[in-house]
Amino acid sequence: MGNNNPPTKHRIRARFGVKVLTVLSVATLALSACGSGAQTPVNAAPTGSSEPVQGGTFVYAEVTPINNWQTQAARFYEKSNVLNSVLDRLTYFDAESGKLVGWIASKFTANKDQTEFTFTIRDGVSFSDGTQLDAAAVKTNLDALGLGVEAAQIAPNVDFSAFKSAEVVGKNQVKVTLKSPDANFLRATSSVTSGLVSPATLKLDNAGQSAISKLVGSGPFVFESEKTDEEVTFAKRTDYKWAPETAENQGAAYLDKLVVKYLPEVSNRAGAVQTGQVDLARGLQPVDEIALKDSGNQVLPAKGIDLTTNMAAVRIGSEKLSDPTVRQALQVGIDRQSIKDTVLSDSYVVAGSVLNHEAPGFVDLSADLAYDPEKSKALLDAAGWTVGADGVREKDGVRLEITVTSSNNSVVIKPAFELIEQQWREIGVKLINRAADNTFLATAMIDPNNELFGTRQFAYGGLGPVFGPANNTQTLNADAELNALFAKERAATTEAAHTKLVEEEQRQLVSEKALSLVLWDEVQVYGGNAGAHVEFTSGTAPIFQGAWKTGK
Repeated sequence: MGNNNPPTKHRIRARFGVKVLTVLSVATLALSACGSGAQTPVNAAPTGSSEPVQGGTFVYAEVTPINNWQTQAARFYEKSNVLNSVLDRLTYFDAESGKLVGWIASKFTANKDQTEFTFTIRDGVSFSDGTQLDAAAVKTNLDALGLGVEAAQIAPNVDFSAFKSAEVVGKNQVKVTLKSPDANFLRATSSVTSGLVSPATLKLDNAGQSAISKLVGSGPFVFESEKTDEEVTFAKRTDYKWAPETAENQGAAYLDKLVVKYLPEVSNRAGAVQTGQVDLARGLQPVDEIALKDSGNQVLPAKGIDLTTNMAAVRIGSEKLSDPTVRQALQVGIDRQSIKDTVLSDSYVVAGSVLNHEAPGFVDLSADLAYDPEKSKALLDAAGWTVGADGVREKDGVRLEITVTSSNNSVVIKPAFELIEQQWREIGVKLINRAADNTFLATAMIDPNNELFGTRQFAYGGLGPVFGPANNTQTLNADAELNALFAKERAATTEAAHTKLVEEEQRQLVSEKALSLVLWDEVQVYGGNAGAHVEFTSGTAPIFQGAWKTGK
């Protein structure tokens, strides 16, 4: 978070999150060649940076208005990016070390079987309503996360699927017991969807728990006011003093206020930064990055270490993609470097796996992803798909026409699939591009005949929670062989065994079964004005507790 000393070159990546410091004279983003496991977009060393400045109002532009702030629904950036500054968690993922560290839990341990976890709760922590965030409050929260809140019609947190019970033990300790082993459980406690709220909040009905004005957390910012569909204002909590153990700022936020505005129109975001209407905006178009840098402002790519890469997840309810040979043909029929050169920018890194390059357990599968249209054609020939009169392949009277759907949250997803559409026509595949069409998405998500889903998903540890459930939105498929692998990975009792199994999951999903047609590492590209000093979590959320402003 915020430094108490001037930033230096070796501290570009902070201990508390993924740090992208201000560059008052904006430097060029560096990117190594495609295919290298070390490729990473980074800002050059900052110049002219100052010590943290106290006070001021920081204006942040989000993409769309939010009407449901319920904690377990914070699986989308619009919510998690804001709730990150309102709700604390038991643990925090330290991006630099790749380790989980203490936050509200000063200590945490697991038994050998990964079925019991004990958290020691920090003393002196309180919610903004004055009640204590003690072991009893943590137990209440864990019960809500693991079992849901039936009276409020709130389902359990999907990352707590193995949860059985929580109980207060010892002095300010809580023990969690799982129904089955889960080596990823601890990692899930660092998610914003595991944010801790006041027990009084958990007694509210669904509407109450979804209202930002009634959501009471222990974080560094507290709700102050709201203009529906326009903005939400938060004030700093002056007595805050329990940041994650690796945070350089252990006290209250430097800023006095945080204002979250909404800018749904992508073309307005860079301009709002340039004119000083906002200090930080999420969701820049690549075309706007050069103009923003040229105007003396900042382009800040926040790496999505907590997420899968951007991908076309194969949904094999349709017979067209039930054959892994066909899926492998599609995988090597994508020219990823061309997508980067044509559609993206230097803020983006070409994918090397279903996990991004800096995620724990990443295995570099770049060789399996090399663009090879001739190999694609040979694989499709072998699978019995022959080229028809119009160049589109056919088999048993069925044309190899494939539809892709996605939300419109990514500013680059539709043009990326437009380029893939051209590339696949060369191998005899017709892609129907419905990316960024939210109306179509609503029905396509539950239709197994819709073949591809453009997506990226939070993945805390293993990949089972993303791809394993039979009703998952990625594949709409319960693959028995993969699910057995996911179960082994969750039950791993050592870090080495867990890492090895996560590596095998990646090989199966990308190379062997080709259920994930990976594209680029997840990154959220922010625009910041020259005076904005901010860093980001491993989930791409701005860390406003450590942010500050210089200049106007």
